Amino acid sequence: MTSGAVIGVLAGCGGAGASVFAAMIAGCRAAVPGRPVFLLDCDALGGGLDVLLGCEQKPGVRWAQVRLRGGELDPLALVEALPSWHGVSVLAADRPAQLAADDVSAIVGAAANIGLVVLDVPRWPSDLRERCISHCDRLILVSPAEVRAVTAAAALAVTVDPARTEVVVRGSSRSLPAKHIAGLLGLPLLGELAFDPAVTRPAGLNPTKLRRASRRLAVQAARGLADVNGVDVNGVDVNGVDVNGVDVNGVDPVPAEVAA
Repeated sequence: MTSGAVIGVLAGCGGAGASVFAAMIAGCRAAVPGRPVFLLDCDALGGGLDVLLGCEQKPGVRWAQVRLRGGELDPLALVEALPSWHGVSVLAADRPAQLAADDVSAIVGAAANIGLVVLDVPRWPSDLRERCISHCDRLILVSPAEVRAVTAAAALAVTVDPARTEVVVRGSSRSLPAKHIAGLLGLPLLGELAFDPAVTRPAGLNPTKLRRASRRLAVQAARGLADVNGVDVNGVDVNGVDVNGVDVNGVDPVPAEVAA
């Protein structure tokens, strides 16, 4: 694990919505002024996070342009080099080729020294997936509320650390409630993620247009994670003192003008 705060989001099955939720976490955190937020696309077969976000035309480095030559990586250089999406520094996969696990580790380590890092973790078994998970302070497993999806997610659930993994259930089902799904997976339930029209906007996902319930769940995913200076990534000191003038206990931590 790194010295900073790292959250990984892992799909329990294909099309589960892990990339979307990873973007929600990063976008909602960046809405609160403070430390940098990084969103790293580690799934080279996912079609490119920048396409999902609608920032594929923005200039900046993608994984295909990453060339690491050893030595210490300057995290501020990352902020300057990467495309910015609603205040989030995004490193997207632009080619369907396996990423180098050592390169991912180097960038995660550097970025986590100055801010929050959110990883879109590849689903298929690989050294890269295990390396990504090893860096995570918290891992979120996303599963749709469907029998086949939960069956697929169960195969992944037995491979992760239950002490730092939680489940997000996408959608709802009367015959398969979210709490029951979490019980079947043997993992604690973070919450349910309902359909949000902001995800399907032609211009890309816009975190300022997310429904309040989506934002609250995204903020909850980063709760209690302290960065290297002992400050909670949601803007609340780990001793309970708010450092950004935002009380996350009952007050929406995004600007009022974007509240749904």
